[in-house]
Amino acid sequence: MAAAPNETSMDKSSAGPGSASNESSLAYSRLEETRQCDEGSHMIRLRDALQKTVKKCLEAGRYSTFARSYSFAHEKRPAALRSIREQFLENLESSVQKELELMIEEEGLVRLFNELDQHIHEAPTQLSQPAWRPSGDPVEDVRSHLIQPKLREKERLEHLLEQVQQENKRLYQALVPRKQHLLDTKQKINEGLKPFDKAAAACKKVPTADMEKMSETLSGAP
Repeated sequence: MAAAPNETSMDKSSAGPGSASNESSLAYSRLEETRQCDEGSHMIRLRDALQKTVKKCLEAGRYSTFARSYSFAHEKRPAALRSIREQFLENLESSVQKELELMIEEEGLVRLFNELDQHIHEAPTQLSQPAWRPSGDPVEDVRSHLIQPKLREKERLEHLLEQVQQENKRLYQALVPRKQHLLDTKQKINEGLKPFDKAAAACKKVPTADMEKMSETLSGAP
């Protein structure tokens, strides 16, 4: 019967320059170097946090754990068990990394975190006015929050009123020339009717009998 596995000695013997954990860490580091030019600081921090979490989870798969769970393999073929462990951890880490990359891509986290970096960069470093703080009076605090939508509505209505006033001004400016044209046309018509008015006034001064005789003469009556 082999002695119970010593956790420290087994963990040290399973570690080595060719272990899956070291290789994956190097691969991740190289991948991070290529991403830094396209991703902002918040996205990089998220990836670092995820990588640390994955590494912490993989540390639970130390060789001593495998040796206790598969003592028969540790006693008979410890080298094979170490090889299986390394392959298992390598495949597990690869699967987890793929799932994380898929999640990041589907959720659009790179774009969202880059936009967050941009907003933070464009935000003023110092506020012109003190930030809002609760006063302790609920009614007053609610009023402070409700005033903002009302101010936005007031601004919208003022903008709408300005547009209506501009449209009225434009219509008035278009109406003035037309009104003047109608007045000029009316004046010309009145000027043209003056000779007819004079003729009508002259006809009124002629006696009715003379008008009848003149009409019979013009019509050629015997």
